[in-house]
This record gives sequence, C-alpha cells and structure tokens, in this order.
Amino acid sequence: MKKNKKQIKILSEGIKEMLVQLKDYRKTVIIISFFSLVSALTNGVIPYITGRLIDSILDSKTIFLGGDLVIPYFLFFLVIWTIVKILADFVDWRNGLKNEKLGYTIYANYLMNAFSTILELPLSFYKNQKTGEIVDKMERAGNWMSRILGVVIDLMPQILSFLVGLLICFLIKPFLGLVLITGLVIYIFVLVRIVTPAAKLQLKGYKAFSKALGHAYETVFNTPTIKQAGAEKYERKRFFKNFSLGIVNIWMKIVAIWERVSFFQRFIITLTQLVIFIFSIIYIRQGQMTIGQLIMFTGYAGMIFSPFVRLGYNWQTIQNGLVALSRAKKILDLPKEKYRPYKKIKISEIKGEIIFDQVSFSYKNNKELIIDDVSFKTKPGEVIALVGESGAGKSTLIDLISAYYFPKKGRVLIDGHNIKNIDLKFLRSNIAVVPQEVILFNDTIKNNIAYGNFKAAEQEIIQAAKQGYANDFIVSFPQKYEQMVGERGIKLSVGQKQRIAIARAILKNPKILILDEPTSALDSKSEKFIQNSLQQLMKNRTTFIIAHRLSTVRRADRIFVIHKGKIIEQGKHDDLIKIPNGKYRQLYEFQVGFL
Repeated sequence: MKKNKKQIKILSEGIKEMLVQLKDYRKTVIIISFFSLVSALTNGVIPYITGRLIDSILDSKTIFLGGDLVIPYFLFFLVIWTIVKILADFVDWRNGLKNEKLGYTIYANYLMNAFSTILELPLSFYKNQKTGEIVDKMERAGNWMSRILGVVIDLMPQILSFLVGLLICFLIKPFLGLVLITGLVIYIFVLVRIVTPAAKLQLKGYKAFSKALGHAYETVFNTPTIKQAGAEKYERKRFFKNFSLGIVNIWMKIVAIWERVSFFQRFIITLTQLVIFIFSIIYIRQGQMTIGQLIMFTGYAGMIFSPFVRLGYNWQTIQNGLVALSRAKKILDLPKEKYRPYKKIKISEIKGEIIFDQVSFSYKNNKELIIDDVSFKTKPGEVIALVGESGAGKSTLIDLISAYYFPKKGRVLIDGHNIKNIDLKFLRSNIAVVPQEVILFNDTIKNNIAYGNFKAAEQEIIQAAKQGYANDFIVSFPQKYEQMVGERGIKLSVGQKQRIAIARAILKNPKILILDEPTSALDSKSEKFIQNSLQQLMKNRTTFIIAHRLSTVRRADRIFVIHKGKIIEQGKHDDLIKIPNGKYRQLYEFQVGFL
C-alpha cells in the first residue's frame, strides 16, 4: 500500500510539473487543442462515410443537384470522403508541426531555466553531488517532458475521435457497442495491473543510470590519472558493473513487463474483434446489418481501441517522463541562495573591514564544529595569512567571508554590516579569488580573464595580463588573446592557468582578495615575478592568504594559526617563530628544517 502511494506521489508530482511548464504556452496549447478538435471530428466521420460509400456502390440511387445535373449516390459519398480525408490529413499535418515546435521549445526553455536555477543553489549542494548526475537528471527531465507532450498531443484528437466513434457505434448497434466497451474495460484493467510495478523499477533504473553516468563523467575527467596508474582494466570492470550488470538487469525486467502488456493487449483486441465479427455476420444474415455497416463498425472499433493501444505503447514513455520530472523537481525545489535579503542594506562601496564575532560553524547533519568560536577583526587593506594543517578549517573560514555558508552561531560583519543583510551579488563583486587549482572555461584567454567583468575593454584585459605576468606566454600563441584554452583549461600549464586567474583578479579590482597559495605551481623565476605582482595587487585591499608553503606568509600583517577550527595563535612571522613549542613554529620547522 505504501509502495503504491509512493508511486502515485511520484507520478502526480511529475504531472504537476508538466502543467507548470505549459503555463507559458497557453496560446499554442489552445491552437493545438482547436486543431485536435477539428481532427477528431473529421477523422470521426470517415468510417461512417466509408460505410455509406460501400453500401452506395450497389445502390442505383442518384442525387439531383439542380438543372439536368444528376450524380450517382456512390460518387457523392466518394467526393465527401475525399474532401473530409484531405481536411483531416491537413489538420493532422499542421498539428504535428505545432507539436514538434512546442516540444523543442519547451525542451530548450526547460533546460535553460533548470540550469539557471541550479546556479542559484548554495555551494553545499555541489559538494554532495556529482556533476554528471546533475546534468543527466536535468537533460532527461527536459527530454522526457518533450516526449510526453508529443504523446499527449497525439492522443488528444484520438480520444475525441474515440468519443465520436463510440456514440455512432451505439447508434448503429447498441449490443456491439457494449461488446467494444467491455473489451476496452478489460484492456484498461489488465494494463493498469501489469504496469503498476514498472514505476518503482524505472525509478531504480534512473538512479542506476545517473550513478553510472556520474562515474563515467568523473572517469573521463580523470583520464590522465587513470593512464598514469595503469588502471584502464580496473575502470573497464567498473563500467561493466555499472552499465551491464546494473542498468541492463533492471531495464530487462522493465522490458519483460512491457512485453506482457503487448501480448495481453493484442490478445484482448483480437478477442473483441472476433466477437464483433461473429455477431456482425449473424446480423447481416438476418438482414439487420449491411456490409457497409460492418466495415463502418470495424473502422470505429479500430478508432475506439487506437488511443488506448497507443497509450499502452507510450505508457512507458509517460511513466519514464513523470519519474524523471519528479527527480529533477526535487533538485530544483531545494532552497536557493538569497541574493537579495529581506532586510537588505544598501551599501555604496565596501572598504574591507571584516569582523568575526564568536563565529561557529558546522556542515549540515554534522555535529562536529569546523569553525569553533572564532573572533577577529581586520582593518581595511590588512593582509592576513591563514596557516594550519589540512582540514583545520582554513577554506571554510574563507567560504564564510564569501557568504557561501552562514554561521550557526555568531556574526560575520563586513564594514560593520551583518553579511546576512548584504546583497550577495554586490558582496561577491567586491571579492576576487585566486584558487590553487584554477578551472577555466572552454573559451578564449581574453574571455577567461574578463570573466565576471564582461564589459572590460581589450586594453584593460591586456594590461591586467601584463601585471599578472601572463602577457608574454599569451602572445606566443598563434591566436594570442583569442586562443582557446580547452575544457577546464587543459591546453595551458598549471602555472599559466594560475597567471590567468591572477590577471582576472587584477582586472576585477576588488576590495577583498583571497589567495589560495597562488604561487604553488610556479617555477622560482615566475614566482618571483608573481610575488611582486601580488604585492601590487594586495595594496589597499583586505587580503586573506591560505598558505600551504609558509615561505609565502612572511610579509603578512598578521598570521592566524588555525587548529581544529580555532585560532590558537596569531601575530607576525618573526613573533610566532619565537614561541617555544608553538604550533606555527612546529609547522615551519617541519617544512624548512630545525631553526
């Protein structure tokens, strides 16, 4: 019972999402509905006209059209049949075009809106999700929604034709109409009973597919590591386990269900047709029915079953789509970042004063504090170095300054204002980050430097590159600043990517600067140039340096030594190095040897 309720909930969520997506296309839906109505009426009368045409072939009756013009009865019905058939085909053609256009439009707009929404999710979401799985869920939802729409629009005129056909069947022979209804009820009952277990299996199949695709995406991205480790055979085994053993086994069970549906579907329709033929022959021999009426009835029998046959064939598509939409909706409905807080404070500019007031923080569902009762105050333009072992909380502290997370306790203040009340876009536009591992877009060098400052003039971009000591290697490329860097910047060396990131930070001209050991991947000559460039960049800017190599923090105004989420020591290098058994001294001695 609980399983059925869960399946119904999944399908109902998918239907609601479909209706929400169709709201913006009411005009197109109305036009398609009109065409569907015309199609239903024209297709609905074709079997009737066909039956009358057959009966009129042996009929010597004529129709008087005025004057001396008289035409045979069958010719009149032939002309009517031709006109109605051409009209029906034309309407179906136009409806098909509208359907295709609407399907592709909804697919494109859904993906555009979905990925735009995903960008508004907090950073914590991305730390718990695989990129490949996210993309797969959104793409599948958009694709299946388009396909469901195609099925629904295709079925609309058929369902209306079904009603027209059923009415005419009861007018011709009520008993045979009842036979049709009985066969239809049995067909629907069997369909529902057999396909109900498929929804749960399909959900399981989608999860397995998303997991496999996420692993595949991760594998392709880490190909150099796999080749260096000689792990190709190991990864092939994982592919086989995920795709062949995982996905194929699940989908074979689903296919088996639909094969049963197909068998019972054909059997019930054949049995219904057999009963109709037997009674029709009896009626014809008794003179209660004509050959034309038999053909008419056979046509309507096909018309009545047709939408349900197509529904049977497409039920899997509908279930797949509704399940996919439901899964995507769970992501899209997650709480978004509040870029414009309810109590937003208007700030004309940021000076760079940062205060942590008894700040504590832990990740969701984790009782262990990553930041534990931290308090400090930085002056505008002050350079702070964060030192500590891996996992001490350095990166988390920086994430709190960028408002990727908010404290569980305490306050983070920027220029005296609670960070929760500052417009996030305004705040982050005043913060530049030079990460240790730089990820670039598959675009030109120029566009990567100007990312986030899209209106920058070309001369400003070149000047920023020169200050970041990137210009020399950029102009050595054939396309210079128009050179494509490849996916994630794969065509550039690690050092070149870091200099691009520094140039981007220089161009942004922020008030707050975050450096995650930006010189770690540079040779000694380049590091010397970059250090000088960074000194210029850090002037009059509040700067936080996450230091992995302690040789880079000597010139910091203050050094914060972080251990298990607490600032246990702070001061200048020369002062901290003198503390007996101090944590900073231990870290420094470990790196450069006993002093």
